[in-house]
Amino acid sequence: MGRPINKRLIGQGAGKILCSAYYFNSASEVNGAVTPAWIVSQRSTNKFIVSDGTTTQTLTLANETAGSLAEGTFIINALKDDSSVVQVTKLRNRTVQFEGGTANVENIKFVVGRGLVDDEVANTVTVEGQNG
Repeated sequence: MGRPINKRLIGQGAGKILCSAYYFNSASEVNGAVTPAWIVSQRSTNKFIVSDGTTTQTLTLANETAGSLAEGTFIINALKDDSSVVQVTKLRNRTVQFEGGTANVENIKFVVGRGLVDDEVANTVTVEGQNG
């Protein structure tokens, strides 16, 4: 798995990573901005235990768009320096991997923002964070 993500970046609360959209098994897809969900713990670079405060399940980080998730998956949006939004496909200690399509795979340092707002730090992506 490599280096796991820093525990201070996961969990519930301001400044921690937000699941942008998620689809628990035997449920329906939910927008994370409406009903926030967060990472409880990491199982691999793309499998995480996710909770919305009521349900807790192991979900897979997917390279999909909101509205097209499969059961058992979730997405995390990130904002690049050029203001384009991409889906994170792997989370590591200091970097994320994202795919801007099928052939454009990139590994880059990240910071957790307040919502999906650019952090103004060059050569990083801003991962969508919880506001409160």
